[in-house]
Amino acid sequence: PIVIIDIKDCFFSIPLHPTDKQRFAFTVPSVNLAQPAQCWQWTVLPQGMKNSPVICQLYVAKAIAPLREGGADHDVVHYMDDILLAAPTEQQVEHLFQHAK
Repeated sequence: PIVIIDIKDCFFSIPLHPTDKQRFAFTVPSVNLAQPAQCWQWTVLPQGMKNSPVICQLYVAKAIAPLREGGADHDVVHYMDDILLAAPTEQQVEHLFQHAK
């Protein structure tokens, strides 16, 4: 039996360190430049950043490391924001799933 977990909006669930938020600032101009532009800062990992997929991989891998070390009777496969849990019995898969939460 297997269970597949998809982490919804994975990038947006990884907060940026407060000292790094200024590095992720952006400006939104008003329509027809009628008002001053508005400045904003990302507080979470932005979707379009070049390194976001790698950072996401690292964070998820670190979070599920205890599941992988749990024993040789199960498999935990991870790619981006998807995690596959596989074990010989339904009870073992359910046990893995509960620990993954």
